[in-house]
Amino acid sequence: MSNGNVFVMLPLTIILLYCGIMVSAQANGSVSSEGMDVAHICNNSFSIPSDYIVQFNRNGDLPEIVDKTGMCFIRCYFEKAGLLKNWQLNKGLIMQTMWPIKADSIAICEPEAKQEMNACVRSYAIAKCLMKRGFQDTCNDTVA
Repeated sequence: MSNGNVFVMLPLTIILLYCGIMVSAQANGSVSSEGMDVAHICNNSFSIPSDYIVQFNRNGDLPEIVDKTGMCFIRCYFEKAGLLKNWQLNKGLIMQTMWPIKADSIAICEPEAKQEMNACVRSYAIAKCLMKRGFQDTCNDTVA
């Protein structure tokens, strides 16, 4: 589903990060309407091109970081989806929605950019860390 600018599927979905290929679906195979609702809400305030989210889902990076709109979209999404509140990651929800991310990723990523005063930049750093660790955990041959 698309609202014309952005296409995101994250909360309450299973995200399989398999060496750069992302598949997002609920256990029953449907797209989470709650996740789409959050994406629409955040896109109303922080409108970004769908390419930004596609790239973020592929490699954990936004193509544009001078303009903080993409970072603010990610902050909005993580907060409204319940993944991040008061700089605390919701471990249960993260583990459920960002599978196969390892539990230690929470402790590693939560303090990212702790000294950063801009909330959007800090949220992006946390989300980027989680995405990168998800890719690393999935694609690393040494991961058990």
